[in-house]
Amino acid sequence: MNEINIQFGTDGWRGIIAERFTFRGVKIVSRAVSNYLNKKSGGRRKPRVVLGYDTRFLSDQFARTAAGVFTMNNIETYLSERIIPTPVLSYAVVNKKADLGVMITASHNPYYYNGYKIKGSFGSSATMDIIKGIEVELDEVMGNIARYEKSLNFEGEDDVDIKGFDFLSAYRENILSQIDRDIIKDLNFSLLLEPMYGASRGIFIDILKSISRANIYEMHSILNPGFGGINPEPIGDNLNEAREVLKNKDYKLAICLDGDGDRIAALGEDGNYISSHHLYSIILWYLAHVKKIKGKVVKSVNLSSTIDKICARYNLELVTTPVGFKYIVEEIMKGGVIMGGEESGGLWAGGSIPERDGMLMGLKLLEILSTLGMTVNQVLEKIYNEFGYFVFTRIDYETDLKQKKNLQAITLKGIPGVLKEAGVKNVVTLDGYKYIMEDGSWLMIRPSGTEAVVRVYAEGDSEEKTNYLHKLGKAIIDSAI
Repeated sequence: MNEINIQFGTDGWRGIIAERFTFRGVKIVSRAVSNYLNKKSGGRRKPRVVLGYDTRFLSDQFARTAAGVFTMNNIETYLSERIIPTPVLSYAVVNKKADLGVMITASHNPYYYNGYKIKGSFGSSATMDIIKGIEVELDEVMGNIARYEKSLNFEGEDDVDIKGFDFLSAYRENILSQIDRDIIKDLNFSLLLEPMYGASRGIFIDILKSISRANIYEMHSILNPGFGGINPEPIGDNLNEAREVLKNKDYKLAICLDGDGDRIAALGEDGNYISSHHLYSIILWYLAHVKKIKGKVVKSVNLSSTIDKICARYNLELVTTPVGFKYIVEEIMKGGVIMGGEESGGLWAGGSIPERDGMLMGLKLLEILSTLGMTVNQVLEKIYNEFGYFVFTRIDYETDLKQKKNLQAITLKGIPGVLKEAGVKNVVTLDGYKYIMEDGSWLMIRPSGTEAVVRVYAEGDSEEKTNYLHKLGKAIIDSAI
């Protein structure tokens, strides 16, 4: 029998439901994780795993299937009693002193995807040594599949005793301990929450309403595994409905979270899009300028150059990593980091675990705005005046393996001719190809590690410049396709 091609990307294993992400695949991966944990414990103790799941189609059943495999393989298993955002699962790993966590989610990917995120015992993205260890066991299971058939063919939850646990209460208590509730209590503007039909629906608003008297409204709060026909990623046109509600109802801020609640973006009082680059800049500026905090700053290679400028102004050490929050985590765990983040909305600025958390960052943003007595656009204006105006955009192009190889062949030959003519002065190849222009604007081309797309990123000092850079990027993509 031909088995599914299971590959781990930048944040676990993801695939199209029923095509690559199947119940059998979940059983195979869970058996590999079980083998990894049992070998690591050496029989000295019973390993422990916690599991959570999001709003996607069959996520709860995939989670119960994984729980069944773990239970049958002598793993002490804690399964969430309800849909939860990824940060809730991550905190449960630490709170329950588990060896690993598994979150069934495909995060911000299209509705027809699902995924298997693995969290380390420290409560964040599994490090490369953990992933490599699991991949070794995965190869063993796939290569000797007949030996493991019994544990791969159990009928489901009726074969094992699986109990649900409350992970949310402890998370809620922890997150509220990390912010100044008194300041947020007096929030003096109306607030819109956009959970994008995702796992944070009903949860974030309850946390906020428990500490604030402000007018808070949550849209897209019903269960909808199709996410209303849009990708649950808070970028671009995906936020058009939120922008319309904000303008019509005169909300001063919209906090927008992705499908599993670990990534954040926002809309300002004019309906303007505030990306993770802008939010990172606001929070880092506040920590450095207002709080006078010193330390190390970590960012992914595709994040705004404004972060570099803030670090230079306030004499903060900057570390640049490949794309993927697991690389940010590795730096955080070394100590001395005051902030870390990535382009896709995953931000960290202190806290009890080294994990991105859209809800916690939303609370921190509200704390900053309340402390300063300013709107988010007013804070951004201060940053623009000090470090320069910047516009960042990302465009994804669907592709296949052959087209990706063609693109790789083009980039490996050196700087493409169209970019040489445009005045590229430097190329960074840490993860993909980042072409930096004479004026500091840049274009980056990178195949996705989780989807069949190539991502093109661009940053400039105006929309015209950024659009121009994207035209250059499209020309390169077109030559490969």
